Amino acid sequence: MKKFLLAVLCFAAALTLRAQEYSTSWPYLYPEFKEGTVYLTDGSKLVFNLNVHILHGRLHYLDKGVIKEAVPDNLLLVKIGEDEYMNVGGSVMKVVAKNDKGFVAVLQLGDFDRLRDTGGAYGSSTTSSATRRLTSIDVAGKVNQNHMELWESRHNGETVDLKESYYIVTPGKTVEATQKAIRETLDDAGKDAFKKWLKENKIKWKNPESLLTLTDFLNQ
Repeated sequence: MKKFLLAVLCFAAALTLRAQEYSTSWPYLYPEFKEGTVYLTDGSKLVFNLNVHILHGRLHYLDKGVIKEAVPDNLLLVKIGEDEYMNVGGSVMKVVAKNDKGFVAVLQLGDFDRLRDTGGAYGSSTTSSATRRLTSIDVAGKVNQNHMELWESRHNGETVDLKESYYIVTPGKTVEATQKAIRETLDDAGKDAFKKWLKENKIKWKNPESLLTLTDFLNQ
């Protein structure tokens, strides 16, 4: 019985932590800035305390206690713990599968639009929303903000859900991992070939390893 209660408490604590991680007052993928390595396009590398901001998918780092944003054009690869990120079109996306022909990356962003639509916290009543209606969402984690001030106020914001979109990246091509997006990059002959290829290869559109097989088609 004690073990069961402990498991329940741990589960509840995990849910609470997750809610604290993704909010307007702490709009970051990680619950705290973590030491990581940034590899730049000029071949150099830097070690900073890092986090990924979920408003636009930008890399933030701490410089003497101040939050700063890395210049996207200079980024090549970012490693935070066991996680690996690549600069894809100016956003840092987590690499979730890779081979010698390319990789699958996931863009993780906060669903701030939904928060604006509901006028406040998810699941709040109409009356509650009316009294707390948000004409704009003030998202924390701005550049040149004091990290400790943000950390101390991290529990004060509105909870934000996380949206995930998969992308397939091959040399010279980046495309969202959806049938529609891929078809839009093809000519008529390519669309016919893609239709045939899909019949022969059953893709699971939310499975990174399955999506990785699309690098074979995109490299033809």
